[in-house]
Amino acid sequence: MTFDPLTLHVASAVLALGCGAILYALPRKGNAWHRRLGILSAFGLFVTGATGLLLYGLTGGFNFLHVLSLVTLVAVSLGTFALMRWRRTRNPTWLIIHYRSMSGAYTGLLIALALRVLPGILGESLREIIFPATIVLLILTQGAMEFLDRLIWRPTYAGAAKQHKP
Repeated sequence: MTFDPLTLHVASAVLALGCGAILYALPRKGNAWHRRLGILSAFGLFVTGATGLLLYGLTGGFNFLHVLSLVTLVAVSLGTFALMRWRRTRNPTWLIIHYRSMSGAYTGLLIALALRVLPGILGESLREIIFPATIVLLILTQGAMEFLDRLIWRPTYAGAAKQHKP
């Protein structure tokens, strides 16, 4: 049996997509379900980023998708580190960094999925639409995250900040 990075890449991406969607749907954060699904999602994101560095089928060499894989690895690592720091200090700034890093990595995964699906819908001229599509999808998804952050999650941060005593 040979190692196939593409199969592992797709399987870990599906794991991260499913767990991440459930995490966003959970009404309460920080409970046992959030922690368990968060571990699975972070693992899926990390493996997706790591195996993405091994894939060269699109252009035959290093390309901007490899840069996105590196960004995913950094974001997941930063999000995990921020969560560990928050557990030690209970400083809500670390919790915000955790949320933004992990949601950024998940957003990148959604954009990668859309860039994989869009050419099949819009036609096979992938090279002509990949950069504009990346920019548009990034703006839309990050705008939606910021909107949700202001309406739903920020009041939770404010409550956590009141409890924190430096």
